[in-house]
Amino acid sequence: MSRLTENTDYCALLEIAQTLPHFDNLSDMGISAGDAVRIRHAENIIKDVIGNNGYETLYRSKSIALRKIKEIKQ
Repeated sequence: MSRLTENTDYCALLEIAQTLPHFDNLSDMGISAGDAVRIRHAENIIKDVIGNNGYETLYRSKSIALRKIKEIKQ
């Protein structure tokens, strides 16, 4: 059972971000056009969840990291 909170924990976001490299691996496989659209949509939702919590994804050679997005003062 999950604990619903006001903000998503950093550890949960990092765990979710770990799935992103798997989407890149799918480009070498045979996937139908309809499935490709749904897969891309799922990837974008994951990126939105991370971004909406104030982080951006950093791809490193063997891992994924998250960096806090700096707010731009206007």
